[in-house]
Amino acid sequence: MHHTAVLLISCPDQKGLVAAIADFLLRHDANILHADQHQDAELKLFLMRVEWDLQGFDLDLSEFAGAFQPIAERFGMTWRLAESSRKPRLAVFVSKFDHCLADLLYRYQSGELHCELPIIVSNHEDTRWLAEAYHIPYQYLEMKKDAKHETEQIQLA
Repeated sequence: MHHTAVLLISCPDQKGLVAAIADFLLRHDANILHADQHQDAELKLFLMRVEWDLQGFDLDLSEFAGAFQPIAERFGMTWRLAESSRKPRLAVFVSKFDHCLADLLYRYQSGELHCELPIIVSNHEDTRWLAEAYHIPYQYLEMKKDAKHETEQIQLA
């Protein structure tokens, strides 16, 4: 597995975005492995995900923000950088039906989902058995109509 970095970008759509991003990465000796972009004509929004191999990349990631800032400012970008070696910590929220949870848990167990999964949260008991089969703690939070806001706040915490 490559040690990679992933840059997520959103900004107003305009000419020169892809060229500026690719040029920046090239100037720092990056080898782009994947690049996906989307332009929403109605919202006039540009979205991009670009992943590159960090082997040979001549810019320390701690210095990335300072070096990339002029491009980000020029195009009005909102952006986020992540390293592939860092696993995000996730919670899965599930309702009654188990097919999506089963798929996620299979992908998690097989290593396809690169993350930590410390808990599954649900407002139903129906999928507890699946969480237990994968040895992942399951938190049941009853959703009462008169206390829906409070339950949602607990879920977010």
